[in-house]
Amino acid sequence: MRSWMAAVAVAGFALVLSASAVPLAAQEVVELPAEDRILDAEFEEVYRVGSIDGDEWEVFSRLTAVGFAESGNLYVMDDQGGRIVVASREGEFVREFGRIGDGPGEFSASSNTAVGFTVLRDGRTVVFDPGHRAFQVFEPDGEFERSVRMPGGSFQVIRPLAPAEDGQNVITTTVGTVSRGDPSDDFQPPFRPVYRFVLTGDEAVQETVIRAWRPSGDAEGFSPALVARALPDGRLVYTDSSAYAIKVAARDGKLTRVLTRPFRPEPVTDRIRKEEIERQLEENEERAARSGDELAAARAELARRRISSMDFYHEVPVVRTLRTSWAGTIWVRRRGDEPGSNGPIDLLTADGRYLGTLAADATAMPSAFGPDGLVAFVEWDELGVPRVVVRRLPPEVR
Repeated sequence: MRSWMAAVAVAGFALVLSASAVPLAAQEVVELPAEDRILDAEFEEVYRVGSIDGDEWEVFSRLTAVGFAESGNLYVMDDQGGRIVVASREGEFVREFGRIGDGPGEFSASSNTAVGFTVLRDGRTVVFDPGHRAFQVFEPDGEFERSVRMPGGSFQVIRPLAPAEDGQNVITTTVGTVSRGDPSDDFQPPFRPVYRFVLTGDEAVQETVIRAWRPSGDAEGFSPALVARALPDGRLVYTDSSAYAIKVAARDGKLTRVLTRPFRPEPVTDRIRKEEIERQLEENEERAARSGDELAAARAELARRRISSMDFYHEVPVVRTLRTSWAGTIWVRRRGDEPGSNGPIDLLTADGRYLGTLAADATAMPSAFGPDGLVAFVEWDELGVPRVVVRRLPPEVR
């Protein structure tokens, strides 16, 4: 009982912080400038992989995630093909591994559309396979290392995954459980957790390292996202509210610093609701057209019904997402001029320095960061064929 009371207290404090950005005295609030300092965004292209008429290894069925190792090698998760493809710093084929099946190092055919994937710095790959209810760990050379099973018997979906920067474990903000009749499967705590999965044993150990603020109600439209990433020194960075409040926590999840800029959320009006529904429906149709299979069409129909009837949060959050670079810079994507659009990207340091802003039309948010300024962007051509474009950041924006 006391543990739940403590959890409620933490969640309540997070709510106050989200609304007023006034934390306890032990935490440092860094007020960053209101005026943008625009940075140059000319990123050198290094190579690109993925083509319908390319070599066999780079014809991807469905490209869902990418990551870099400290070697500079790029790892591409082709989850529909049940394989991981590795490309060198120059974009040359290195190896591929994994396949659909029920044996060690194989991915379940029943869940190949819902895997979680990340690459640890040393090049080991971690894939959560919900069909097998286990994390599959591969050596840097692609050899299967071991399987780390999830406790319990529920079917779970864990994505996205991010490395915890300790070289062993992973973090995530999403653990979805498909209920099998146990009422506890449907229970929601009064906070949103950031989980660390410890993968050093035969069974994964699930730890709640951050108890982030949970909005009231079940609104989908403009509901403040919970996004968390790790820094190279093991600290965590996350956003959980509609305000511009980037939170930096110690390894144990204790909040130590809040980075703010004086941008306020916009109230949601009937016009904004209507335009956001239309935008999401259009994106849904584009995704379905890119996939082009019967399963994608069924998912698109379900999404169409959900979007048409969804509830909205009462204001549009300032921050859309964030990432952390290989060197530890925090990339913060703000909303654009339209409520559902992408805006500029702020570059911050964890100690509270504002480095500058990349203009809204200058670049997409990288899908993955690597060493020596390497970044990867997942794109689709006019035929819906996926590809990865690898560029190099100039030193001032790494």
